[in-house]
Amino acid sequence: QAVKNPGIIEEGAGLFGRQCIVLGMDAAADREMPSGYRVVINGGRTPTELDALEWALKAESLGAGEIVINSIDADGTQDGYELNITKMISEAVNIPVVASGGAGKSEHLKDVLTEGKADAALIASMVHFGGYTVGSIKDYLNNEGVPVRLV
Repeated sequence: QAVKNPGIIEEGAGLFGRQCIVLGMDAAADREMPSGYRVVINGGRTPTELDALEWALKAESLGAGEIVINSIDADGTQDGYELNITKMISEAVNIPVVASGGAGKSEHLKDVLTEGKADAALIASMVHFGGYTVGSIKDYLNNEGVPVRLV
């Protein structure tokens, strides 16, 4: 909805505070875009004219307090997160960035939280279909030196 009506970000931040406004962004690799990634909507079926990095910066300026970046290319693959876009956005904005799309094993979380510089990551398929538990993932990350809340 924010792509179609960016003012909703500013309106929501004004009413509820920016800490309550989370921008969900789906992006796909696209060499025609300045950052190399295009914002897509409707589950990735509809490309927009928005560059992913430019949209992240604009959303932050409008009042988004957090961004969940979902790589349409990696989503559901369980082959790992798209580290390039996650790192690019994480380094460009001053709000938390949550990685989404691609988690298949605990090492993928370590990669996105360290190399990708994400503040957090979604792990849906890992716990739903991959035989992992939240506890086992946290134990792995802790043992690898990645800061994690264990309790």
